[in-house]
Amino acid sequence: MRSSTNRKRIARTAAALVAAAGALVVTAGASAAATGAPAAPVPADASASAGCVTTDIHLDPAAREVGWTVECADRRYVFADITVFAGGVADSNPREAKWVEAGGTWQDLNVYPQTTPPIDHLCVHLVSYVDPNDPFEQPQVIGHACV
Repeated sequence: MRSSTNRKRIARTAAALVAAAGALVVTAGASAAATGAPAAPVPADASASAGCVTTDIHLDPAAREVGWTVECADRRYVFADITVFAGGVADSNPREAKWVEAGGTWQDLNVYPQTTPPIDHLCVHLVSYVDPNDPFEQPQVIGHACV
């Protein structure tokens, strides 16, 4: 299922993850300021403004495990980008995606095969979309962890 649209979505997601990893700036109320309405409060973290939140990220390099729990208030397309490091170098980059219904939860646990040298570091980045086929939609960063 590697269509041109899917490749573009993955490229957009990867670009958004790189930008989000460097710095995360949350702003709110720009349109409200233009109309004179009071600005919306700025969430304490990015996940508070998304339709989904990551409630748990599990990373265990010794057991080669990566897992997460994502809960969504609205129907969202959730994308997980995992990086597996072995010997201090990126070894593989598995990805998963799933539609999560409103009020639904996506709980996942992956165990990766051992490598030589052994896995010594894992990262996971989680983002959500309302419409993954919309080239103008910026994904909401809902979770990130590295160990």
